[in-house]
Amino acid sequence: MTESDFAARINYELKRAERYRYFVSLVVFNVGPIVDLGGNGQLRLEEQRNDFVNQVRNVISKIAREVDVISNQNRTRIGLLLPETTRQGAESAARRISGSLNQFCTDYFRKPSDYLVPVEISSFPDAAGARSVASYLEEFSS
Repeated sequence: MTESDFAARINYELKRAERYRYFVSLVVFNVGPIVDLGGNGQLRLEEQRNDFVNQVRNVISKIAREVDVISNQNRTRIGLLLPETTRQGAESAARRISGSLNQFCTDYFRKPSDYLVPVEISSFPDAAGARSVASYLEEFSS
């Protein structure tokens, strides 16, 4: 799925959630800090970085439900759109995925460490509601 397709899907699910009073959540995993550190020299080349990000994306996609939609075309911020999912459900999914990403990074770099992947969660309806989810449209449409 291209980034513009992902942005269109966010917009579609947000409109659907507003119309039918469904929940929708967006979880964004930022592997940029790990990539920027270079993984002990294992991510020096662009190709190595892209391979790492794609493998992280695969880890996320294996855990995600069939109805969930994952973004990313070699970007370090990977979006996971969770239709009909409350904020609490998104937080639970983010914790589960974060644990798997930590284990993946430990195995990938062959070095035990606490690999923290920053996570952002936006949900509708929520305090900021549609505005917080829609704020990601521009990021994922370019």
